[in-house]
Order: sequence, then structure tokens, then C-alpha cells
Amino acid sequence: MRRLRGRDQATTAPGRDWARAAYPAAGRRGQGADRTRFTLPGLRVSTATAAIAYPFLAQAPLTHKGTFLGTNLGTGAPFTFSPFELYRDGLITNPNILVAGEIGSGKTNATCALTLRSIPLGYKVAAVDAKSDWARFARSYGGSAISLGPGRGNRLNPLDVSDALLSARVDAEGQRIDPVAVAKNAQLRLLEALIEIRLERSLHVDERTALALALEQALRTSGGSPILSDVAAALRDPDPQLAAGIARTVAEVLVAGNTARWAFDGLLSTVAKDLFDGPSTTRFDSTAPIVAIDLSDLYNDNANLSIAFTCASAWMEAALATPGNGQRFAVYDEAWRVLAHAHGAIDRLQQQFRLARSWGLSNVLVLHNLRDTLNIGAADSAERNKAESLLALAGTKIIGYQPAKEIPLTTRALDLTAAEAHIIATASRGEFLVKLQTIHGMRSYRLQVDLHPYELQWWDTTFAMNDRPARATAPAGGAA
Repeated sequence: MRRLRGRDQATTAPGRDWARAAYPAAGRRGQGADRTRFTLPGLRVSTATAAIAYPFLAQAPLTHKGTFLGTNLGTGAPFTFSPFELYRDGLITNPNILVAGEIGSGKTNATCALTLRSIPLGYKVAAVDAKSDWARFARSYGGSAISLGPGRGNRLNPLDVSDALLSARVDAEGQRIDPVAVAKNAQLRLLEALIEIRLERSLHVDERTALALALEQALRTSGGSPILSDVAAALRDPDPQLAAGIARTVAEVLVAGNTARWAFDGLLSTVAKDLFDGPSTTRFDSTAPIVAIDLSDLYNDNANLSIAFTCASAWMEAALATPGNGQRFAVYDEAWRVLAHAHGAIDRLQQQFRLARSWGLSNVLVLHNLRDTLNIGAADSAERNKAESLLALAGTKIIGYQPAKEIPLTTRALDLTAAEAHIIATASRGEFLVKLQTIHGMRSYRLQVDLHPYELQWWDTTFAMNDRPARATAPAGGAA
């Protein structure tokens, strides 16, 4: 052990400043002035370990394929993303996406960057929107916009089934799929959702049975192309043969479906009568780069908007379920408006998310915050469990700014780290946490969505606020 002498003894004497540098202020030879205190030993680790130890600072690019979205703020590298490319490359198994952000966080622009920028790459877009934004985008991109509202003259039959969907199909294992059973199941889920919206509760088993019999009866009497009124008529007058098929009398079926019958009759006294009860007056243009259904006329009518959103989504999904229809983003913007009546809506969305790969879809659910989905039912209730499983069915989460009151719930729901929670708590406009499940585990990125000036103009959802009001003109001969 080296003995202390001279300056060393003085430096380390009791009561003296032990941290004072024993070397000149310029540091040791080869060191800068900022390294005069001490030198840490080097540490050799793999990039995988470094990425965990220093999140967002030591990341390999997710992919170089797909759509350019913006800048990885952790590395400064371009950030590209495509659920279809990642799926083809075997990096992900779930193509569904959740986008959430408070008002003004830039979530609509982020969704546009993901979907509309993908059109030149051969992908298409379909959207249901409670506002008029996506209809405006559709017109700008040479697509099809369907506006629904009182007096507009458009009508969609939510029980429509595509002819191509009814053709013989097989699954990935080569097993035959009964297309009629698939279509009937989708129709039944829609009818259940509509009645549950009216009742504001889930249907009981006997009510579901009565409704299933009514749908079967409506399919027979209509030649396979029922409308909502056909189902209502079957609920009021059940077929004795169908009732006997389940060992019930007509009276027993009437009693079982009594509440559902009243709810369905009430449904047809709403906007659903004019907009959704009858043959469709238009068709889904599968060749258009973007098809948007505009429900903005009903934006301030909460009860009818939920019904319209559910019916319009069902009509769109029936068209998207057609095999060979191309790969497409299915956007559900302002989805929180229908999830507020979650009893039937979440069941339908779950089914849509599970079938996304079979139909070549990437479903994009756009919300303000996760409370829109999770603030449903009591804790541990069936409704709450369904809402939580819906979040799990979105393999990629793109989360923008969240206010402080939303951070704990969002952190728990998405299992965020402290660093990830800090990003969404402090994110500026256009800044997002991208968290996705890959075959190698969870990956997270800090993304700044970059927009071209033309895109800022085309995708502007605040133009009404940015317009300058015309100045008042003083009357002739008077003071202003």
C-alpha cells in the first residue's frame, strides 16, 4: 500500500476537503476539463441490454419498410411503420392499432399520417366518423364519401351481406368455413348491440334466444335479404315451427322476447327508421382509395349517434369482410361516442379485431383517453372485462398527451414504465409514445409526427378556429 507523503498527506488530512482534485484543473493528460473529478471504467454490453438500461436512447430501428411517420426523438432517426409490412416480416402477429390523445394532441393528424400516407403504397382506407373530417379527406383523395343524416336521402341496410362473402371459403388450416353461418352471426351481433344500446344493459339468455329465432324467421321471409322491420315483425309474431324447434310455444317465445321487442320497436321510431330500415341506396366502392361514412349531422344527438355509428360500422364491416378486397385500414374515429353504450359495441369490436388478419385489415380505434373504454361497468364486471380485453386486442398503442388525472389509469392499463408514463404526461402536440407487441417482446418508441405544409392544410381539423372573422363595417354616416 502506498504511503501518503507531502501534498497527498495534506489533501487527505482530517477536516480537509477530501473531494478536491489531486490533479491540475485541466485534468489528467487526455482528459477534458469536464472530467477532472473521476473516471468511470468502461462497460461492454450488448445493444439489447443497452436498450433496456437506457430506454429510447439505444434503439435499433423498428423497420425501414412502410410509411414514414416522423422522427424517433430518442435517436433522431426517421421512424417508419406499417402493420402490414411488420406482419409479413414476422415481427408482429396483431395488426390492430389504438390511437389516443387529448383534444389538440394531434391524434387525428397522426392517424392521417399512418393511413392516408399509405395510399400511394397500395393500401386503402375505410372510416366511420362522427365528424366530417374523414369525408373531407375522402373527397380530397378521390375517394367516396357517404353522408348520413335526416333529409340527405342516403340509406344503409346494416344487415347487408356481400355476395362474395357467401362464396365457399377455407381457413388457414384448410378447413371449410360456412359463410352463411359467419354472416348470420355478424347480423345477430348487430341486432343484439342495437337492443342493448336501447336497454343500456346486456341481454339475458332468453332474450338472445328470441332474437336469434326472429332473425332466422326474417331471413326466411325476406329470401335472405332482411331489413330491420322484418326482424321487428318476427319478434311480434314468432313462427310456430321455429318455436317448436327449440321445444317452446309461441307464447313462451313472446314472453322471452317481450323486452327486446319493445326496445326494437322503439329503435325503429328513432333515426334508424329513415337511415337504416330498408334496402341500401348506395354501395361500398371497393376500388376507391378511401371510403368514409359521415355521421356529423348527428354529432350532438348522443342517443341516435350511437345507433347510427353501430349500424354504419356493421354495413362497412360487411363489405370489408369480402375476401380479396385488398389490405385496408378500418378507422373508427370518435369511437368513444359509441363505447359509452358499451354493452353491444365492445362485443362487435372484439369480433372485428379478432378477424382482422382473416380479412386483411388493420383496425384503428381512435379515442381521447382510455377512460372512454375502461370507465364501463363496475370493477370486475363482465363489461369492464370486455373493455380491458378490447385494449389487449390492439397490438400497437399510439398514445399522445394525457392529463395528470389520466396517467395512473393509463399506466396500469398499458403496463407503462416510468419513462413511458413521463412521455405521455409531458408530450407536446404531435408527440406520441408508440408501444407495440412484437415477437421479441414489447418495444416502445418516442415519436414526433412530421407533417408537410400541404398536409397541414389538407388535414387541418381546426380551420373553423383559424379563420379570421370579417370586420364589422360602420353604418353610413355613423361612428364605428
